[in-house]
Amino acid sequence: MNQAKQVGDRFDDRAEQYDNPLTAFIGERELRAIRTLVQPHSEVLDYGCGTGRTTLDLLARGCNVTAYDISSEMLARAEVKAKQKGFVAQFTADESALFGRRWPVVTCIGVLDYYIDPLPLLKALCEYLEPDGILVVTYPNGLSPLGWIYALTSHFTVPSHVKSPRSVRQAAAQVGLKIFSLKFAFPALAPIGHTLVVGMVSENR
Repeated sequence: MNQAKQVGDRFDDRAEQYDNPLTAFIGERELRAIRTLVQPHSEVLDYGCGTGRTTLDLLARGCNVTAYDISSEMLARAEVKAKQKGFVAQFTADESALFGRRWPVVTCIGVLDYYIDPLPLLKALCEYLEPDGILVVTYPNGLSPLGWIYALTSHFTVPSHVKSPRSVRQAAAQVGLKIFSLKFAFPALAPIGHTLVVGMVSENR
C-alpha cells in the first residue's frame, strides 16, 4: 500500500472526529495567513480539501473552487457543508479528473504534514499550476515547540512530520519553485508559530 493510500484510509477512519473546536481554532489562525495570499474571486484548486475548511473560506470570498481529496469520507463532509451554505464547487476524489488542467492558484493546506519526503507531492502540485500561478502550502513548523508537540501526538492518529523554513526552501528549489511569502500561524510570530504558511511561484516567474 502506498503512502497516499495509507493517509487516505486513515482520514476515512477519522472523518467523523476531525472537526472539533481545537482544529477550528487553529484552522482560523491559518486561514488569516492564507487570505493574504489568495485574492478574492480567484480560480483555485484546493488539493487535499479535507472536510472543507479552506474550500468554504475560499467560496465565501467568491472564489471558483475545485476541491479534491483522497479521502472520500472527508470530501463528502466538505460537500455537505458547501451545500448547506448554498455554495457551488466541484468536488472530486478522483485525481484523474484533474489531469491536464491548470489553475492560477493551488492551495494544499495540511497535506504535506503527512509526507516524510515532500518532493513527489510538490512535483504533482506543480503540474496543476499555471506558469505564472501561485502555490500555497502549509507545514508544521520544525522551529516551534507546538509543531513538535503536534507531530508527536499525531502518531496516535495520522503521523505528521515537521519541516524547518530552511528545508521548505530547499524542497521548493528542487522542484523549480521559489518562496515569495513565508508566514507563521498559531501564533503569528516568527519563528515559533505552529504552522508555516508558504506562498510559492515558479523560479522563472
